[in-house]
Amino acid sequence: MNFKHILVALSFAAAGPALAQTAQVAVTAGATVYGPQGDVVGTVEKISGASAIVNTGKHSAALPTSAFGKNDKGLLVSMSKDQLDAAVEAAEAKASGALDTALVAGAAVHSSDGQPMGSVKAISADGVVTIAREGGEFSLRKDAFTTDANGVALRNTKAAIDEAVAKQAPAAASAPAAL
Repeated sequence: MNFKHILVALSFAAAGPALAQTAQVAVTAGATVYGPQGDVVGTVEKISGASAIVNTGKHSAALPTSAFGKNDKGLLVSMSKDQLDAAVEAAEAKASGALDTALVAGAAVHSSDGQPMGSVKAISADGVVTIAREGGEFSLRKDAFTTDANGVALRNTKAAIDEAVAKQAPAAASAPAAL
């Protein structure tokens, strides 16, 4: 299953006295995470830098490890499962809106590692985006794109995209590359 990782900022102010936050709570993969009312929020899938990826069963969210507290039940966060799922969905909707605004014909596109990849030539009704670049063009599904501080970005590195495009047969040049 492919989960989107959304960084969700949490505040301990709403958690009340049930949350005993220490200077540094040990957050480990596999740990159950509880909400302010003692309900299960999810499970820590993995630790990635200063973030813990929490899977609620519906979404995965990257939460800063500093957002965790602890009590006698275990790890605590200041949101319930429903609140965390709603925060992830709101962040996804905002990101989707930003992409819809930025992903237009003529927009410059770069890879996830910041390399220029060309510009948007066309977007089909079924969500296939054609990128024109020196030496030709290639097509990808819209879900291969995102936005960042520099505009429209692909979710993969230049090397991964070039490899996928190279594997396309010349006859299938109009089909989106599989990443």
